[in-house]
Amino acid sequence: MKVLYIGLYNEGSTAKMRGEYLRELLPSADFSVIDTSIVLENTSRIFRSMGWRWKIGPFINNINSYIIHNLPHEYYDLVWIDKGVFIKPTVVQLLKKRSGKIVHFTPDPAFTCHRSKLFFDSLPLYDYCITTKQFEEENYKQYGVKTIVCTQGYDPLLHKPYHSFKEKKGVVFIGHKEDEREEIISKLIEADIHVVLAGIKWNKLLNRYKHKANFVYKGTEILGEDYAKTISSAQIGLGFLSKWIPETHTTRTFEIPACGTALLTERNKETSSFFNEDEVIFYDDKNDIAELVKHYLSHPEILQAITIRGAQRVIKSFRDYKSIMRSVLDQIEMRSDV
Repeated sequence: MKVLYIGLYNEGSTAKMRGEYLRELLPSADFSVIDTSIVLENTSRIFRSMGWRWKIGPFINNINSYIIHNLPHEYYDLVWIDKGVFIKPTVVQLLKKRSGKIVHFTPDPAFTCHRSKLFFDSLPLYDYCITTKQFEEENYKQYGVKTIVCTQGYDPLLHKPYHSFKEKKGVVFIGHKEDEREEIISKLIEADIHVVLAGIKWNKLLNRYKHKANFVYKGTEILGEDYAKTISSAQIGLGFLSKWIPETHTTRTFEIPACGTALLTERNKETSSFFNEDEVIFYDDKNDIAELVKHYLSHPEILQAITIRGAQRVIKSFRDYKSIMRSVLDQIEMRSDV
């Protein structure tokens, strides 16, 4: 069996995590990777920005040429494209002609944001499209493509406890700024709760609270083991859901408990199906968050019990990438060897 995996395969990327588990699940396969992050890293900032925003320019042309010039075989049993928003329909058509099955996977919202005409024009060419966004399932089906919905996941080799409960302190959030998130985090800082924050567009909040001893900003980007260790160092991880899209769970939903940290998350149909009341800290109203955090930080024995049960839940529910990839292989009728 010959398998080709195309995606941003740089260290710390979820695409690489998924790819490596796919490789592990198909150990007898001739497994090839076309790492498009190489093109990204060698593209000037202005052309990279054009490519990300509008899916035009030299970056788009270069990434498609790179794929064509690096095809190691004439035929593949499976071509797996991860986040193919930059790939032209002509290239997808070529890959389809040279493969038994061509699959697209994205953990991102493809219709409510991250929109790409290149991807939309390519959709009918895929045998399967896999999404973690249940609210977009019907959008995929309108293109006549077989659609599989799975959850987000975590990598147990990376997302694991690095600190004992006694070593943990305060709350942590890693992600981009949104107005509601800024409002909540501001209240936590002003309540003298220890807050660790990382992500983009937090300049206003950073300037406001940079002299506060209980506030630590760790930069715009934190990846890989540093990301997992930062989550693990906190007593509570803020599992905010985006309000820019109708998001109902995210990677943080499973990464935070996997890192041995109590998850605080919005109660909704999906999160309530993933966890019981004693496995995470649910909130119904954003205005309750500061009081909830103070309550649980002042009752460490209860918080520790929630932390332990939450970690056990993500393991028992098979939210790890290997289990998710195995399930997907079953659904696309590609046999897993392990």
